[in-house]
Amino acid sequence: MKQSEKTRLLVMTALFAALIFVATRINIPTGINNRIIHVGDAAIYLAACILPMPYAMISGAIGAGLADFMTPGAAIWIIPTMIIKPLLVPYFTSQKGKFINTRNVIAPVFAGITGLIGYAIAEGIIFGNFIVAITGIPVASLQPIGSAVLFVLIAFAFDGMKLKTRLVRQLRGNA
Repeated sequence: MKQSEKTRLLVMTALFAALIFVATRINIPTGINNRIIHVGDAAIYLAACILPMPYAMISGAIGAGLADFMTPGAAIWIIPTMIIKPLLVPYFTSQKGKFINTRNVIAPVFAGITGLIGYAIAEGIIFGNFIVAITGIPVASLQPIGSAVLFVLIAFAFDGMKLKTRLVRQLRGNA
C-alpha cells in the first residue's frame, strides 16, 4: 500500500470516527443505568461496509468512546463501548461493490444482538446486578433496531447514487 493510500485510509477512518461520534452523541436517555438510545451504530455499519475491518473497528471504538466521554453521566461506559463497538464490525463486508448485499442486510441483526449481550454483561458487571441488566434489554433493543433500519435506508440511497464505487476509488487515489 502506497503512502498516499495509507493517508487516505487514515483520513477516511477519522471522518467515520467523527460521524460515529455525532450520530452517537445525538441521543435519548432511557433512564435505566445511564443507558442511551442513539443511531451511532448505523454509522459504524456504514464504516464497516467501506473501510477495511481493522480501520472500521478503530473508527467505531474512537467515535463511540468519545461520545460516551462527552455525554454527561456516560463516562462509565467508555471502556465497555471501546470493547463492544468494534465487535459489531466483523459481521459486515466491505468487499462487495454495493452497501446492500445479503451479508450486509443480515449483519445488523447479529451486530445488534452482539451489542445487546455485550452491554448487558457490562451493565451487570458495572452495577453488580445482572437482573436489572437483563430487564433493560427490551428498551435497549430500540437502539439496534433503529440503527438497522436507518442503515438499510441510507445504504439503499447510497447504492442508488453509486457512492460506494466513488468512495473506494477515492481511497485508492483513482478519483
